[in-house]
Amino acid sequence: MWLTKPKTKMTKSNSSKSAETAAPGRLLDGIRSPADVKALREEDLPQLAQEVRDELIEVLSETGGHLGPNLGVVELTIALHRVFDTPRDRFVMDVSHQGYVHKMLTGRLDRFSTMRQYGGLNGFLLRTESEHDCYGAGHAGTALSAALGMAVGRDLKGGDEHIVAVAGDAAFTCGISYEALNNVKSEKQTMVSISVRTRPNRSATGPHSRAIPQPTRNSAKRTPP
Repeated sequence: MWLTKPKTKMTKSNSSKSAETAAPGRLLDGIRSPADVKALREEDLPQLAQEVRDELIEVLSETGGHLGPNLGVVELTIALHRVFDTPRDRFVMDVSHQGYVHKMLTGRLDRFSTMRQYGGLNGFLLRTESEHDCYGAGHAGTALSAALGMAVGRDLKGGDEHIVAVAGDAAFTCGISYEALNNVKSEKQTMVSISVRTRPNRSATGPHSRAIPQPTRNSAKRTPP
């Protein structure tokens, strides 16, 4: 399983390690909700992104976790929270192992050092952990179908919230993703789908193999005109 028991018993001081050891004046320390992300000046966003990366590297070097996928979605997650409004709008992240940045920006920074520890933050998005987590997954290929179902339910109720599916390249090695694309076309519901290559080291939990990863890998090598 993804939860691991810590070597020492968790205390209040342990669980707030990130906040206590933070560099003075960090923008990240002022982010308690997505509203704080929206309130930042646009010119401050690169600094926020770098602070998020620093936090990811510092904490995950001790706790373990999905570092590469989260380094790859820092700017994307900040942009999503600038444009959309969770928990009213819903982010459906495929697998959701790339949701650590989302956790930081939705009021869980003070517990980030407990990531994947016994009694701490879950290594995936979890509905019982935050109202900003609308869907818990842990397996690839489910985001598009889940988002479509939410969009259908929204329309039946007459709602107008945005449903945003974020799917990494690994999601498209799953047949269920292609089935979902067929259903999205036929149902004609309004939803936002974002496909992103999130692993800068070109590796998932193991090396890519066979044919499906080749197009994205080859396109990443091309030099823009």
